[in-house]
Amino acid sequence: MTHPSVYSRRQIIEAAFQLIREQGRSAVSTRAIARKLGSSTMPIYSHVRSVEELERELRVKTRDLLKEFQRRPYTPEALLNVAFGYIAFARDEANLFRFLFLEKPDPLDAATLTGMRDSFVAEFGADSDQGAALLEMSPAAQEALVQHTWIFTHGLAMLVNSGALGSCPDSTILRLLSNAGEAFYLWASQTGGNDDHD
Repeated sequence: MTHPSVYSRRQIIEAAFQLIREQGRSAVSTRAIARKLGSSTMPIYSHVRSVEELERELRVKTRDLLKEFQRRPYTPEALLNVAFGYIAFARDEANLFRFLFLEKPDPLDAATLTGMRDSFVAEFGADSDQGAALLEMSPAAQEALVQHTWIFTHGLAMLVNSGALGSCPDSTILRLLSNAGEAFYLWASQTGGNDDHD
């Protein structure tokens, strides 16, 4: 089988993405990408200036796949689908999840955490049931609810990704997410999102 002598940037990114997906981030090198393509390393260097540039592209591609998982209609509830999709991604795309959140995670700064509420409203719209319920709360309660729900979901995803929960059926994951979401909603409604509330 003959291989083309010229590869596009898209083909190079796709080959690197498949390496992460199959073997993890540590498997990605210019030589490994070239082997996957059946070429020399020259085409890679002609399209990608640095490892950092390649990694940025791979993060964008991986986050796009994560969003696809979160948009799937697992249940009739949009918010539950987003949370479950996050965990399904951690389970079904274990190496890609580790690439984003374990091996070299993007730091979560204060601006990211306080912007979660805005992202949530933008995703679901103020006129959705979830958006309307959220907007009835004070801004502090809104932020707290979204942050606590995300932290719980991320923690559950980490446990599923590591295999610590063993074979955890979808029904169990959905029940855990629903129960936690209801608990956080009640807590935020009653306390205004204040962790110091007695």
